[in-house]
Amino acid sequence: MFRCVSSLAFLCLLQCLGIFTTSPTSPATTTTTRRHNHHHTRHPHTTREPFEKAQAVFQYDHYSHIMVYKDERATCYVYAVHPDDRHLVHTESGLFSLEVEVMKLALNASEPYLHDDLEVRSKKLSLLCPRSFTLISLN
Repeated sequence: MFRCVSSLAFLCLLQCLGIFTTSPTSPATTTTTRRHNHHHTRHPHTTREPFEKAQAVFQYDHYSHIMVYKDERATCYVYAVHPDDRHLVHTESGLFSLEVEVMKLALNASEPYLHDDLEVRSKKLSLLCPRSFTLISLN
């Protein structure tokens, strides 16, 4: 199963984790007030900041029970789904909760994962994450 999570879901997660604090649905606005010694009234000015966007790609291999999270920086995070959690992949809400858990684990992950190991365990996932990508193990 191939899932692509939109930037909205990813940014909502980051906002929930306290990493990102502006609204992902519209450009952030900041109100400032002019302060100068002229006799004009103070006019609030709105500035537009650039959109924050990100894309996360998840793929689950039901034969090896491995989920891969691929981010925009050519990094793949490899997560072996625990036997107690394998039933979660059969519902939309369960799959989403697994994806959120994988993204949380990816924030502090640093243990490398060998591409050869991924290729042996899942040819499908090794095609999603080519050798030029950095592979990180989440468990």
